[in-house]
Amino acid sequence: MLLFYLFLIFTCDVCVSEKSDLGYGLNIGNAIDVFANYGDLSQVTQVVSADYEDEKQEPTVPFSEKNIRVFLNATSIEDNRENMSNIEIQLCETFEDLLDTYFSNFKIEGTDKPWKAFMGDWISDEILRTLGIIYDGKPDNCCYVLIKLTKTHKSVKLGDLTNVSIKDYVEMAIGKLNFSDPVGVRRFMKSYGTHYIDSYVTGNFIYQVFKYKRPWYNILKAKLRNSRQTGSTNLRFFFSSFFLTQVGDIRIASGNKSVEDWARRNLRDGQYLYSRPSLLRLHYSPMLASKLNQFLDNGALLGLSLKTLRPLFKDRRKGELYAEIVENDLQLWEINA
Repeated sequence: MLLFYLFLIFTCDVCVSEKSDLGYGLNIGNAIDVFANYGDLSQVTQVVSADYEDEKQEPTVPFSEKNIRVFLNATSIEDNRENMSNIEIQLCETFEDLLDTYFSNFKIEGTDKPWKAFMGDWISDEILRTLGIIYDGKPDNCCYVLIKLTKTHKSVKLGDLTNVSIKDYVEMAIGKLNFSDPVGVRRFMKSYGTHYIDSYVTGNFIYQVFKYKRPWYNILKAKLRNSRQTGSTNLRFFFSSFFLTQVGDIRIASGNKSVEDWARRNLRDGQYLYSRPSLLRLHYSPMLASKLNQFLDNGALLGLSLKTLRPLFKDRRKGELYAEIVENDLQLWEINA
């Protein structure tokens, strides 16, 4: 009877510990199950603007996916210095290249297309609308240029895991894990995750997509290459209606509608008899760039690195087996997304 009571007490302690280690914010080193929201991670991470109108919009949080503490004494390196980047002009040969570029600061070990984890379940119309472009049924027949201005608020990197201890309840679960039982392995994934948060960056960025037919895009690409060599940056003509198929709406990663409205009103570029919003105005107006800098808060996730849970396993061979199962599943999900 005494042994039974001791077992109950120990089991309850494990349950309480697991619950207290559960979180929904950005907890460096914590583990998440990538498959729980694969294809729609953008619903639990603030990475793209939202296509809605809400006057009473609540403050956004960069990350709200369920995660669990698996390492007992992990350390991290944190940098809270605010940093404003220069205007970035990024060339994208195809629609998929546009998504690869947009999510270039997101890494998920085991997949070559991190954007599919975030938006793989979305239809092309939804994705383009979120990026500020009107869907025309032929997204792959055109080329794109992504212009953005980024403000970094916080970056965190996980420390060395060489001598890090594992939480007791995780070690117990690992001890019971049978790699010849796929159902049991996937049950472990759901309970303790597939990847851990190795690093992240928060802040905000404002962006705009321009759409080109390929011949005009090639001319712009040559002009940009030449401007980098000569130092000339007069590109306004190449972003005029003579070249463009479509001008995307200005969007902000945090989805803050008041900042988007400010940008549409103030970042207008005159083109012949009319004007339209263009982020290129920031390139020619340091005053406007300085004003916008004040509005870019810490409401978006700018970068995220997720690594497979190899370090949980003291037996290196078991760690590799676990990673192989996770990454094989991830490749299949990526193909089917």
